[in-house]
Amino acid sequence: MSLIHLPQSKWGSGTGRQVILKSDFEKVEEAVLDGLQLTLAPALEYVDTASIRVNATADCKARVMLCGFPSPLHPGQWLTGGLADGRYRENSTAVVLNCATASSLWGSEKANQWYCVYALAGAADTCFTLKAMPVMRVSSQAAQVITLRNNGNTGDIGYGFSADELAGGKILVLSGASRGLVRLITANNSDNGTAGTVTYGGDALTLAQGDWFVVLPNTNFRGLGMVLNGSDNNLLPFYQEGDRYTYVTPRQAASGAINGYTLFDLGLLVPPTARLLKGYAAAAGGADLKLALSYDGSNPALILHGPPPSADFQGVRGALPFTCRLLAGSRVYLNNENTANQVVNITGWEE
Repeated sequence: MSLIHLPQSKWGSGTGRQVILKSDFEKVEEAVLDGLQLTLAPALEYVDTASIRVNATADCKARVMLCGFPSPLHPGQWLTGGLADGRYRENSTAVVLNCATASSLWGSEKANQWYCVYALAGAADTCFTLKAMPVMRVSSQAAQVITLRNNGNTGDIGYGFSADELAGGKILVLSGASRGLVRLITANNSDNGTAGTVTYGGDALTLAQGDWFVVLPNTNFRGLGMVLNGSDNNLLPFYQEGDRYTYVTPRQAASGAINGYTLFDLGLLVPPTARLLKGYAAAAGGADLKLALSYDGSNPALILHGPPPSADFQGVRGALPFTCRLLAGSRVYLNNENTANQVVNITGWEE
């Protein structure tokens, strides 16, 4: 990278040697120092069942580099799809996103739905705003038209987008055979029931039912994090610290006897961007605590096993924490050798 390639508008499209002023070098130095400070984005804060915010004051500004979305292939790297300028914006007051406000979402609000919260800014904006994009799954594909599946992978869904409002944005595939590929969106329909579709151009993707993808919006953007709108259309309380998320109240992934390694789709517990799963296994009723986790469905990657204490605590006779990797698409195999009185709870995840 040389100075001639820096995006200084006064240099325009000129070629060859350019005049460099002292103020230009000062800007270059400032940009390098700023970049070192902005490797992490400001955290999302849960406010209430409808709202989240990025907090800020005049003394602790919220500064964000609009560098796109985290690469699903390479942790720590980002991709813009050629849509974002990569420059930073800053806010000196809190920015609130309210899911009950139509302008805060692409499409209509959906229950049991993950949303990617984007920081957005126009080319001339010095501040950023927030808007939430639903994270989507594939039901089927025909002639590069994707029919959409709900996050629980139990039925088809429409998001009530305005017709073609996603056109010009791009699909980024998060799981499956085409993970890491990007395609330009050429159209979307306005269905708000069970027949939503998104159409893309370029080479056909290899997609299967249940594969996840996210839409990169056609503006300057950065993904700040994932939030879950629950079954009651209320946001689930959480804490975010960098790439670590913690539920205020643990959520149940499995209960009772699991007879042999069984593949669990955790799509309504952790987002498809999660790389590490955090939780605990517990046992009640005097049963031994048993849990085995596997990545291939045959061999244990992690084993939890403990005898029950003599007395209950917090409603169980024993509990052990765990952290494990996730298979692409928020899946993992679980097994407790058909043992009753077991529960597996999820406390959070890391991206």
